Amino acid sequence: MKLFGVKLLKPIERSNVIEIASILPAWLKEKIDSEEMTLAQAKKALNDELGAFLKTLDPDDAELFCEFMEEEASLLADAADDDFSRMQSEQKKWSFYIRFQVSRPLGIDQCSVSFLDKYIIESDSGGSLKDANILRLKNLENLVWSELAQISKKVEQALILAFAELGIGIAYPDNLASAAELEKTKKLLEKDFIKQHTKRHEDHVEIPLIHWSDKFGVVPFLANSVGWDTKATQERAAIDIEKFNCAFAKNYDRLQNVFVFEDTFKKIETATAILTTSLFDDSLINRIILSMTAIEVLSDKPLRSDAELDALNFLAEKLSEADIGDEVKKSLSSGLESLRSQSIGKSCKALVKALLTKKDAELFYDLYNYRSQLVHAGALKVDQGEMYRIYVDSYSLAKRVLEAYVEKISSVSG
Repeated sequence: MKLFGVKLLKPIERSNVIEIASILPAWLKEKIDSEEMTLAQAKKALNDELGAFLKTLDPDDAELFCEFMEEEASLLADAADDDFSRMQSEQKKWSFYIRFQVSRPLGIDQCSVSFLDKYIIESDSGGSLKDANILRLKNLENLVWSELAQISKKVEQALILAFAELGIGIAYPDNLASAAELEKTKKLLEKDFIKQHTKRHEDHVEIPLIHWSDKFGVVPFLANSVGWDTKATQERAAIDIEKFNCAFAKNYDRLQNVFVFEDTFKKIETATAILTTSLFDDSLINRIILSMTAIEVLSDKPLRSDAELDALNFLAEKLSEADIGDEVKKSLSSGLESLRSQSIGKSCKALVKALLTKKDAELFYDLYNYRSQLVHAGALKVDQGEMYRIYVDSYSLAKRVLEAYVEKISSVSG
């Protein structure tokens, strides 16, 4: 089966949907230009195409397709008009920049680096690259939107991979705990500004010729628009020494009755190291995963119920009698053996419920599901803006579990 020329496999795979989402801008533009459709007509045509295709799928595949498409495509029929306006005219030229943060300065005592005769990397401050940790890639040629939409993302990936080969990481504040809220605020302000100054007509949209010049990531802008630096900053309050004194005294008292040579204390040490060291890592993804890992460290893996163990013994016996190769038998036997203990997710949920509340256990289940999505799927099935909230909930829960665990051990030891 095909959609917009893309062959789809069953069950529906994310890679196919990503490919479809990537060609939607060009497809819509073709409808607007070659068939002289209005914006509304092009959007309706897209809806009709998707609707007809979904009717050919069984319910499970249709649901999966819609789920992937919602995550990967921002150019569906209900997308914002200002997104579609970028594609309406070949006469409009666009450019882009990529502003990013590096894990360590490049150490080059020069102001810029040019390559491929198309791109320049320079310090965001305009000074030397030697000590700068915020850089900007500038695109030197103007493009129509349908070209820029794909080229800019490919340039971004090539940039990230090239620096990774040199041992340098690239990050955007959207994904950093220290700056996520500031970046979110700047985007909301820009969106409100564009909305207030946009003029909408029947077949086109006029957007103001100004763009934010201090956003992070891939930022497209009309070639003749003026850049504006918001100069937005984020201030943090000084540490309250009295609060520190109280926190230190509280935690020291908790540890009074804990015997430091027991295995439980080693668990506390490891979980504490994971949780507090995560604060040195600015990545929201890493902080979420490490917060959940700290809870995993504190949990045990109890055996399954007697009925479940009996069933596993039965399966193991039948497997030993089966007429199959020794290697296959050994592999399957190992898998059955690993099933004798409860899953780490269930054991962690039981620990949270025992130490805190049932509500906290349900919260853990949701957060652990997010952690699994990050590890296994590489993305969250939520809006990117939710990442910071998920991190805050993850860290807070892990900290409360650790505190309750220490309290429990202290009371038992005392």
